[in-house]
Amino acid sequence: MTPEFIRSHPADEGYETPPSLAKRIRYRLRLPADAAGVNDALLARMAARPAPDVLWIDYVVSIRPSTLRQLRSAWPETRFVWYSEDDMMRPRNGSIWIDRSIPYFDLWVTTKSLNALPNEMPARGVSRVMFVNNSYDEATHQRPKLSEEDKREFRADVSFVGTYEQARAESMVALARAGIRVRVWGNHWPASGRLPGIDVQRRPVYGAELAKVYAASAINLAFLRKVNRDLQTCRTVEIPACSGFMLHERTDEARVILAEDTQASYFEGDDELISQCRRWLADPEGRRRVAEAGWRRIRAGGFTHRDRLREIFRAVDVEV
Repeated sequence: MTPEFIRSHPADEGYETPPSLAKRIRYRLRLPADAAGVNDALLARMAARPAPDVLWIDYVVSIRPSTLRQLRSAWPETRFVWYSEDDMMRPRNGSIWIDRSIPYFDLWVTTKSLNALPNEMPARGVSRVMFVNNSYDEATHQRPKLSEEDKREFRADVSFVGTYEQARAESMVALARAGIRVRVWGNHWPASGRLPGIDVQRRPVYGAELAKVYAASAINLAFLRKVNRDLQTCRTVEIPACSGFMLHERTDEARVILAEDTQASYFEGDDELISQCRRWLADPEGRRRVAEAGWRRIRAGGFTHRDRLREIFRAVDVEV
C-alpha cells in the first residue's frame, strides 16, 4: 500500500498562524471554509486514479457530505475512516459538514474513550466507533543524546510543553509560589512578568528540541484539557518515549498505560502537584528508575504510529 496525501490546510498556514476574524467567525458558526480545496482535490483524485483501499480523513472538518457521497458511489469497496484526537461531542470541535458526513464512514476512530460510549458518537449515527490509545513517532520521539550545550539550553527542574491555558498557568504559578522552579515552552503564553516565578520561553519546541526538553527536565508535567475531556493525551506516550520522567494528571486510563509510581507519577489538584514535585526533585535516582521503566513500557508496548495504523487497518480488513 502506497499512501497518497492531500493537504487539508494552506501550505503557508501553520499551527502558530493566528486565525483571521473571518475564520474565527466561520468556526464559531460551525461552517469552516475549505481554504485548501480538499474537496475539489479528492474529486479530482477520484476521476484520475483507481480507487484506494482506504480513505483516511484525519480531522478535516471542512470535508463536505456531498464529496463523500460522490466518493462512496465511485469507490464502493474503499473503507472510509475518520480519525480525531479531539472530543467530537464538543460542538466547536466539529462542523455542520461533519455532522452530515457521519453516515459515510465505515469506521470512526477516536483517542477519546468517552466518545465511544453508546450515548455519545454512536447516538449521533456513527455505525462503528473504535477507541485507540495515543501513539508516538519513532523518528521524533526517542531518547536523545544531550550535549553540555543541550543541557544548559533545555534543563529545568519542572517543565511543561504546550499551549497556554489559564488552568495550567494557575497550577504552575502555584508551583512557583511554593519555591519550585518551572519552565514553560509553547504558544500564546504571556511574558514571564505576568506569571511570577515562571520561566516562559514564549516559543514552541518540536522534533529534536522537544525530545531534548523531555530528557533534560527533571520533571515533565502532563496536563489534561478539561474542555476536551482528556483522559490521556499525546504527552502521555511521547514524554516516556523520549525517556523523560512524567508527572501526569491522574486518570484511570493513563494509569493502565503507565503504572503509578513505577512507570510514571500522578497528581490531582495543586496541593498534590506541589507535594509530588518536591518528592521527586529530592529523589533523582527514583526519577531515573521510573523514567527508564516508562521508556521500556512505551517502547515495548505497541504505541508507535505504525502500530496504531496496523491496528486500525486490521479493523477494516486491510492488510499493510
